[in-house]
Amino acid sequence: MKSKHIVFVPGIFGWGPGELGGFPYWGDALQQFHTLPFTTHWAKCGPITSFHDRACEVFAQIKGTQVDYGSVHSTAEGHAQTSRDYTGHGFVTEPDWSEGNPVIFIGHSAGAQTCLQLQQLLANKFWDRGSNGVDSNANWIEAIICVAGVLNGSILTYMFCGDKTGRLKRAPGFLIRSALDAIEAIRMAARPVHDFGGDYDLYLDQWIGKTNATSEEVLAFFENSPRFTNGADNLAFDLSLQGCLAANQAFQTQKETYYFSLVTRATHEAGFLGLPFGPKTQQPDKSMNLLLKGPAQFQALKRDFAEPPIEGWGAGDLAIATWRENDGAVSSISQRFPFTAAAQPIGGEGIFNREPESIEKGKWYFEEIASITGARFDHLDPVFGAKLKGSGIEAAQAALYRKLSALLQRL
Repeated sequence: MKSKHIVFVPGIFGWGPGELGGFPYWGDALQQFHTLPFTTHWAKCGPITSFHDRACEVFAQIKGTQVDYGSVHSTAEGHAQTSRDYTGHGFVTEPDWSEGNPVIFIGHSAGAQTCLQLQQLLANKFWDRGSNGVDSNANWIEAIICVAGVLNGSILTYMFCGDKTGRLKRAPGFLIRSALDAIEAIRMAARPVHDFGGDYDLYLDQWIGKTNATSEEVLAFFENSPRFTNGADNLAFDLSLQGCLAANQAFQTQKETYYFSLVTRATHEAGFLGLPFGPKTQQPDKSMNLLLKGPAQFQALKRDFAEPPIEGWGAGDLAIATWRENDGAVSSISQRFPFTAAAQPIGGEGIFNREPESIEKGKWYFEEIASITGARFDHLDPVFGAKLKGSGIEAAQAALYRKLSALLQRL
């Protein structure tokens, strides 16, 4: 591989370096690459903003420039075209980020689609660098590794989004409070192993016109901002079936890129409350993080949609029964590869049992993390969740990323 830089992109409610007292969103994942010819970077992007906006923020951090969401997009959605300026602080600058000096992306949860959308923006020459002799293309990215990626949508989003539209049912303050509540729950869970502190940046500059706004300022603004609630430029919509369909319609698998999906699953079929009798449903594994058990049961028990949320829903891989197995946040079937908009080139199931020369660019390969590490992972275990559980799952997480780093070296 030509790449010497690996960029880690967090998911919904995620945070960046230095936030929350330095508690690592990625657990010990980045440490597994430090002895290799790779330089690792941990990107910060909006915890609840859209795939598009997050992709623009990651681009600016890698390239070392001001965030530019595009004039057409910004006008249509009703927010500012630019936000933070990373000039002089880019991840990849000497030599510059280009097809000759590409990057590898590792995206967790919503971070997976963020990476796919960023590649499509590069392919579409969204930032048009032609005036200074640098014209982007999809080959600026050599590999995208999706970790528990929400590639086709999550049933969980319908706790707060409408079945028919995929859009928020409540005022945007609800989503923001959910983010803050989730962070507080993580703080409480992590206190035995980490002295939590520091800020949590909601990174909503393009909406409120201010960097590092307090949560009170953000809530006050959005209580009077129906554009965010009624629109599709937010992560709540993007993680729905409808939102991921729109994202998949915009995305095209690129012929010169490796695509891997690491799939998580932490439910099993059992009677209610684990009883051996009665109707069987997907129940959370005992090892599932407590933060995820309620969401896992919501996905297992949600009634089917009164009308199809997307075209084709109700049959085959789009039957709700096939979406019941989940990791506490997203159905396992949704994590394998994008399939709701069009057929993608599939390399098949299994990644680490293949000879590197048999893995082809431009095809999707997927594998359950349990088959790689021998441990079942819930949605949080590939990232900070391992630190909340202790040495056993931390060792499995470290083994996962060591194997991934070794594979990347051999490709």
